[in-house]
Amino acid sequence: MNHFSTLQFHIRDRVAYLTLNRPEVRNAFNDQMMGELREAFSLVNDNRELIAVILRGNGPVFSAGADLNWMKSTLHNSYEQNRTDSSQLQELFEAFFHIGPPAITILHGACIGGANGLAAASDIVLAEEQTQFRFSEVRLGLIPATIAPFVIHRMGPQAAKYYMLSGKAFRGEEALRNGLVNAIGDQEKLDTELDILLKELPNNSAQAMWETKRLINQIGMLTDEQKIREHTVDAIATARVSEDGQEGMQAFLEKRKPRWVHR
Repeated sequence: MNHFSTLQFHIRDRVAYLTLNRPEVRNAFNDQMMGELREAFSLVNDNRELIAVILRGNGPVFSAGADLNWMKSTLHNSYEQNRTDSSQLQELFEAFFHIGPPAITILHGACIGGANGLAAASDIVLAEEQTQFRFSEVRLGLIPATIAPFVIHRMGPQAAKYYMLSGKAFRGEEALRNGLVNAIGDQEKLDTELDILLKELPNNSAQAMWETKRLINQIGMLTDEQKIREHTVDAIATARVSEDGQEGMQAFLEKRKPRWVHR
């Protein structure tokens, strides 16, 4: 199923497995990887049966951020060319943030610079305790602009300021304390945590999970209380009359498992 050169991609048991596969350059981003990631996200969104997408990286680290050769090639780009490149990067993080099924990202080794955009755009993040994190942009005279909305969404503005302004390295315990990741441990512990999730998720309606995720993301972007109320009322009314909503309530009343558990 995999026709990518910078990624590995396959689907098994209604779970999409997506792996960054440029270990020789520490899974650094370049134009090709970004394009292939967007294509893979589109394939995931086309399959409404999926209950999760799992993102990880091959080799010693999850990702070292931007590829040095790619950065070198953009060094003398015009403002407009840089806007185009930046828009593509922003669209990548947005696409992952809005991907349909729950997105679980597993980090190890290092997660540097723009790689934190993928982590922050995830729904659930598991990290090996010794993973090194760093927002390194300020050390290059740059700013973490395209990842900022997603990092702030997860960490809050004060923690984001601390790490983005200092550029200091930090590890899993700090990432957990500040909300960038949801769980830390050694590889065995993370495998156990992932197994627990993958045993729980098949009991849920894929449709309901996709819509719950969309609701949470939309509420996070709304600021007007009346709009939030209207949106939530409409969302539950729509869910109740949906195919899975009707099946789930009927199964509960009939004291049986809903049909999606047997898929």
